[in-house]
Amino acid sequence: MLIDDYGNKIPSKADNLADMIAMTDIGGIGTLIYHTFRFKDYEYDEDHEGVTVLAPLVYGGMEPDIDRDNSLSGARLVEELYNLARRANSHDEEKTLDELIIEFCKTIAHPYNIDAVYEIITDENTVFDKHGQMITHEAMFSVDRFKRDLEFFYNGARFYFALRKIADGEDYDIKEISEDGRYFDGVTGLSGYPKVEVPDEKATINAEAETPEELIREMEQFNQKYEQFLEEHKDELYKYTKDAIDDFYQLRDRLLFLIPDFEMRLKVNPKTGNVVFAAEVHSIFDIAWYTLARYMADVQLVEEGTKELASPDGKVCVCRGCGRAFVRMPDQNRKLYCGDPECERMRSTMRTRRKRERDKLKATKEDTKRCTSKKPKDTSKKVSSPQAQSKRKSL
Repeated sequence: MLIDDYGNKIPSKADNLADMIAMTDIGGIGTLIYHTFRFKDYEYDEDHEGVTVLAPLVYGGMEPDIDRDNSLSGARLVEELYNLARRANSHDEEKTLDELIIEFCKTIAHPYNIDAVYEIITDENTVFDKHGQMITHEAMFSVDRFKRDLEFFYNGARFYFALRKIADGEDYDIKEISEDGRYFDGVTGLSGYPKVEVPDEKATINAEAETPEELIREMEQFNQKYEQFLEEHKDELYKYTKDAIDDFYQLRDRLLFLIPDFEMRLKVNPKTGNVVFAAEVHSIFDIAWYTLARYMADVQLVEEGTKELASPDGKVCVCRGCGRAFVRMPDQNRKLYCGDPECERMRSTMRTRRKRERDKLKATKEDTKRCTSKKPKDTSKKVSSPQAQSKRKSL
């Protein structure tokens, strides 16, 4: 806000969209390596409000593992959270979500209040036998909160990956995305495609219906008109059928609405000492959402496909074989499979199949070319004229 010499506000000259300058236009938004650590074990407890929490066990001999030099990047956390949710949501998974959450926290990262807890456990004056209870109190977190945050992020990430496929003209598994899983609901907004859109003049609902009964009658009339429209235009429904790419910008706006807001401030990268403009984060979910938001800025989703900027930390993609997320580094921009042996065999099989199809198509084109260029021989028997026959006899 600008103030003149008399203390009055000076109106901004950047109130229109054309004057807006993105952070990427003035140096970019910083990517940090965040503080991550793991406790060796957790136990269930209740907080002062009776909420079920997971509390880490902290005492001498049970000190946390701290990533001082090789902390997890945002891309790696997106990968791990996506795969955790995908595994938990599968009906084939034998472990419960609670068991998977504890396993994740013990092997990947503690999820909440990460900056405050990191500051305590890295303080040279901290004695774990003495301060263990205080650390436990600072680090405990609600199990239900973790489940809600995981479901919300998982559906946002699935929406993002599906939108990337739509933009690139690839097929996406509508059933897998939209169906409810073992714990989490499916993604809404992508399950209705392809869909038939009836013109408003053919079937509308009176939004001014005063009673529930009137609204029900309006809906019944709409359904009747809708069925009648489908029957009358069954031979030309392609004119009224919309695919996801037709509503691409509306779908993209819906994804932008899902991504939470961030509080931004200047930070110092502990590895390089460089000052960057980055988000204030308090949990691994904040980091994951922030990373996904940066993907939305770095990977511009447009109808013509995706325009991707290189990132030194890599980008998270979904394996075409197993469906798991993996981090694709800048020198692997054509990598489509995660590297699992089974997925590599599938990749090799698909590559061989594509080569055979190309060879077959090439051979067909060559045969067609030879057939069209080769002139048929004249096999008809030539008949000599009477003069030519008498001349041969005289000879």
